[in-house]
Amino acid sequence: MSTIPMMKKSLFLFLICVLIGVNSYGQAPTQAYLDYMNGLENYVQNDLYGKVAAVLYDVDELPPSEDYITFVRQIKKELEVYLEDNSAGLEASEKKDARIFTNTMLVQLSDLYLDRGQELDASEKVIFLEKYFGETGLETSILELSDDLARSMMMSVHAVLGIPFGMPNEQVAAFVQEMDGPKKEMFMAALIQNDMMMLSGGYDKNKSQVAEFKRDYPQSAYYSNLEKGLVSIEKLRAGAEVENFSFVDLEGNQVKLADFKDKIIYLDLWASWCGPCINTFRTKTPEFETKLREREDVVLMYISIDEKEEPWRNYLSKNPMRGTHLFAGKGFQAEIMQYFKVWGIPRYLIIGKDNKIIDVNAPRPGDEAFEVLSKIQ
Repeated sequence: MSTIPMMKKSLFLFLICVLIGVNSYGQAPTQAYLDYMNGLENYVQNDLYGKVAAVLYDVDELPPSEDYITFVRQIKKELEVYLEDNSAGLEASEKKDARIFTNTMLVQLSDLYLDRGQELDASEKVIFLEKYFGETGLETSILELSDDLARSMMMSVHAVLGIPFGMPNEQVAAFVQEMDGPKKEMFMAALIQNDMMMLSGGYDKNKSQVAEFKRDYPQSAYYSNLEKGLVSIEKLRAGAEVENFSFVDLEGNQVKLADFKDKIIYLDLWASWCGPCINTFRTKTPEFETKLREREDVVLMYISIDEKEEPWRNYLSKNPMRGTHLFAGKGFQAEIMQYFKVWGIPRYLIIGKDNKIIDVNAPRPGDEAFEVLSKIQ
């Protein structure tokens, strides 16, 4: 059915998170862990897709929430059995990771129901989310948050509220504040952790959020991860000097970020396969470039994360643009992507003179970005 690709796209977010998380402990995974992950991927592709499609997509009407939750509980049992049968040889940290991945998958299954249930009103979605976390056991089984799990939880909240994920919105925080008991503590931790990943509000705001969480929940098991997350983004605070990254330009020369230390850099991270990136180039970038032509102290820097140089060069040869064009390669594993915690493109940053951070989550090309740049000396 035509709806299956939509389901696969959502579930593949989980798989991508899993593959990225393999080295989350900074050490080489055991062979047992690699085997576990390969088996889990096979299960999702060859078994779970079909089961979810049959229950949720290959039907004319949305199934009752009780039926879907019963189905998810069965999936949870299958995953628990899989972990039990394949845990031999796993390190303690890898077993913990495996349980977190299971919870991440289960949370994303709730998101699929909300996506399929477009006809549900806001109150029905709220009731479903509360029942889902309670009756699947997620409310008590989520003892630790990974970045992927926190993101998945907040995606579900955004789906309940009808707010596009990735858009800062006070309504999300207000929704979490209205929760009570352990559920509020868990979702509040996920909210803060996701804010840090998204760099929403900047380092100072995140620091304040973590301090407030510690005050409210001094014994929380989630605090350790929040503290680690805060440490990881300290280098991204306003005024911090950026690492001197090196890239390749269109002539094949090595170019360093420090080569532009006397300029203000409006940095655009993109790829030739990124539809929103290309659409912005066509609709917003030309006028934006024109308005900035008299600002000789501003450099429009476009850094491609295409895996290979050929697609990058081909696009620019057919669609020439002003500005400085550089190649990072390596996709989302590029050093600059990891440094700035970028998980989606296009992404825009403003780096001031002496390569000091001004905004790691800058406005897109347009009037707002122009106004921000106009105020920088």
